[in-house]
Amino acid sequence: MSLLPIREVARIVVLDRERNVLLVRYEDAVPMDPNGRDPITYWVPPGGGVHAHESRVAAARRELLEETGLNEEIGIPLWLCRHILRFRGRLVEQVEHFFLVQLSTFRPSVANSTSEAIVEHRWWSYEELLQSRAVFFPQGFVKHVGGVIEGIIPSSPITI
Repeated sequence: MSLLPIREVARIVVLDRERNVLLVRYEDAVPMDPNGRDPITYWVPPGGGVHAHESRVAAARRELLEETGLNEEIGIPLWLCRHILRFRGRLVEQVEHFFLVQLSTFRPSVANSTSEAIVEHRWWSYEELLQSRAVFFPQGFVKHVGGVIEGIIPSSPITI
């Protein structure tokens, strides 16, 4: 068990009607990996910190609306991921809860309405994810989202 401060995060795996997944791109000015030497560019599902006295589902809904403009019901919890990273200049243990949202539309337009440093939004097909040399988080994301895209939905959240 880590003695670092815990940062709870809610992330949303958004699939459109054709099973494309929405990701956001960040470019870190400083490495978030405590062992990293260089800043990196990476793709991650939309999401962010859970506020005090806010449920994880409420945080997921708020983050989805803020970072994408999508106002959708939050679906089932998919995954749980823990890792140590540098956040706002200090080391934290980040505990990420991933929820599924399935849309009935095809690649709806999205926009960030926050001061969050999102560089880009992109809808990815599974084939594009497999062929890309981009960095995706969490580690193993492409493999895990591939199962969800294929309809393999865990009955309870799995740790990835």
